[in-house]
Amino acid sequence: MKKLEILKVNFILRSDKKSSGSSPIMMQLYLEGRRAYIGTGHRVTYEEWDTTFGRVKGNSKKSNTINLHMDTMKMDVLQIYHNMKATQEDISVFEIRDRLMGQDDVSKKLGITISELCDLHNKQYEGLVGIEIGKITFNRYTLYKGRILDFLKFKHQLSDIAVDQIKYSFAMEYEIYLKSVVKLHQNTLVKFMQYLSRVLDYGVKYDYLVKNVLSSYKAHTKETKKEYLTAEELQRIVEKEINITRLAEVRDCFVFCCYTGYAYLDATLLTPDHIVTGINGKKWIFTSRQKTDNVSNVPLLDPALKIIEKYKEDPTCKKNNKLLPMKSNQRLNAYLKELADICGITKPLTTHIARHTFATTVLLTNGVSLEATSKMLGHKSIKTTQIYGKIVESRVGAEMDQLSEKLFAHKKDEHKKAK
Repeated sequence: MKKLEILKVNFILRSDKKSSGSSPIMMQLYLEGRRAYIGTGHRVTYEEWDTTFGRVKGNSKKSNTINLHMDTMKMDVLQIYHNMKATQEDISVFEIRDRLMGQDDVSKKLGITISELCDLHNKQYEGLVGIEIGKITFNRYTLYKGRILDFLKFKHQLSDIAVDQIKYSFAMEYEIYLKSVVKLHQNTLVKFMQYLSRVLDYGVKYDYLVKNVLSSYKAHTKETKKEYLTAEELQRIVEKEINITRLAEVRDCFVFCCYTGYAYLDATLLTPDHIVTGINGKKWIFTSRQKTDNVSNVPLLDPALKIIEKYKEDPTCKKNNKLLPMKSNQRLNAYLKELADICGITKPLTTHIARHTFATTVLLTNGVSLEATSKMLGHKSIKTTQIYGKIVESRVGAEMDQLSEKLFAHKKDEHKKAK
């Protein structure tokens, strides 16, 4: 009787599938002259990969997470292999791969469902929170999955569906459902569609699907108008005499966000420990955005420093170790409406309009570069920041048109008289 060879398991970088500078990490199984490959769901650059040991180099959070996941996959494979040997089953690298991926005989007959695939996708990405995706983005994955199941029930009276039954028309019907029934804004709708496509890509990567039928499907975003306060409107709020404590606190928190660019969630988490002395000898806030985990270090301008100093000895702030007396999001938005009324502001005051004001009125309009603005806002890409550049260009263009009218109005009058 021929002796069975020992299963060999190692990890390789598929440089032939390189995209955007990184390549996928694959687990390679070798037994009896046959090879099978299983995607790990991770991508790294060639420089990050240790070819000799089949590991990600370094001791960073990212490398440790990926290496731990690979170790877990290898242990699972070896356990499946030894269990099959113990029960004297026919063993092949393909059978081991299918069992690891949940494609044993039962699941082959039934086919993995979209709900199950979403769960597998979400479980893997949970380990990448703070490395490749933000906490807020990950928290939305459950909502995205729920909308797909709601659609199946609404449109097809089904609680679930096998992924290999999803056709291109599925996406078209799903988009119409999100628009007409759920009534999502176009840009929010795009995120739901992107999630569905990513889940199907995950299915292809792990051999649950032959191809993603939605790979050519495109849902386009609409450019939204970003409201912001002018310098005059911001100054009106800063100088307004307010005798009601809760409104005065809300005004201070809002103005602070106008001069630092922090979103509501980021501002609520600020503590005195986030304030440091920068290389220029002045006070900075060093922190990361909760949404993207990107660094968002901001030098403190005088208006923001005065507000911090004002609440330095505030009992509530000291008790909770917070920089500012931030209210709940619901109460804050309600009070901001009151603040807008008493300051004669017709624009909808929100902490996000404060962030837009920081980018446009405080920074770009005063000559701060797009690159520096992007860094302070904690954007992943400067492309995200360029929308503010367009706003400033538009405003400059309009003001130059007005200037031209004033400068050359007398020439137009002389031309009319000559006629």
